[in-house]
Amino acid sequence: MLGAALAVLAAGACGSSDTTGSDVATPSANQTTNPTAAGIADGKYVENGAEFVDAADWDTRATVRIEMGEMFFTPKNVTLAAGKPYVLELVNTGKVKHEFAAGAFFRSAATRKMENAGAEVKAPFFTEIEVFAGKTVELFVIPVLPGTFEMLCEIAGHREAGMEGSITVTGTAPAVPAPVVGDLTAGKWIQNGPALVEAANWDAKKTIRVEAGENGAKMFFEPKNLTMKAGTPYVLELVNVGKVKHEYTAAEFFPTAAFRKAEDAIGEYKAPRLNEAEVLPGKQLDLYLIPTKAGTFEIVCEIEGHRAAGMFGTITVLP
Repeated sequence: MLGAALAVLAAGACGSSDTTGSDVATPSANQTTNPTAAGIADGKYVENGAEFVDAADWDTRATVRIEMGEMFFTPKNVTLAAGKPYVLELVNTGKVKHEFAAGAFFRSAATRKMENAGAEVKAPFFTEIEVFAGKTVELFVIPVLPGTFEMLCEIAGHREAGMEGSITVTGTAPAVPAPVVGDLTAGKWIQNGPALVEAANWDAKKTIRVEAGENGAKMFFEPKNLTMKAGTPYVLELVNVGKVKHEYTAAEFFPTAAFRKAEDAIGEYKAPRLNEAEVLPGKQLDLYLIPTKAGTFEIVCEIEGHRAAGMFGTITVLP
């Protein structure tokens, strides 16, 4: 399922700002602004999602509840308006896990974050979101390009049993900011990441537990400095042992790692790369990834005052 969903890629509120983490895009030879065609072409994505996230008035967001069960989406067909901020409330009312996959829609929208009762995950866009039985995940998005997009559950047998539908985005693409549509092959993530993830022996993965918390006026990551080996699959267990929420940001490291998924007790979240991960007190979020580039990279909590209180460290990747 992962390989199929991420194969498209081969053809990210807890920081100092609440953005997707991507740079502001400038149109180039392989980019277009204000696209007029409905939908989005294969191999393309809205590159300047951060601009839409920053410009939106999230107090005006609308919530759309989408229930997932055996074997259905309710509603089966969802209608959204281009340029308007939404929270898609993905509720699994069933007894088995279900998946919300809408690849073309995800690539045509601006993504702020995934949020649940224990964590927030920020990425350029998501490729799949799995929700465990009885759990709820919220996806903060702004539809940008109009069109009709497929949504489905790609778990074996679920689509065949009727678990599919559509998302229709009405209206016209916003003029300010203007959408910048770029090539997936030029995205700031490991281009052969899906192949690396698919080929890795995840049964032999190495696990590193990273605790975040407070000690009086001081804050910490423990261990403060991590060592990993390039080409080896890892699970980073991000565990918040403190009393306030904490964030894990590694802006230079994450784009160099092949990202499989983030997973917690509520679901699984897949994307071309991770931007930021936030964990609430007493909760845990696991990152499945493969480092690919040797070097030393900073890891930090960008919540106001946390870095100044000592919440930073390093990730050293050995060849």
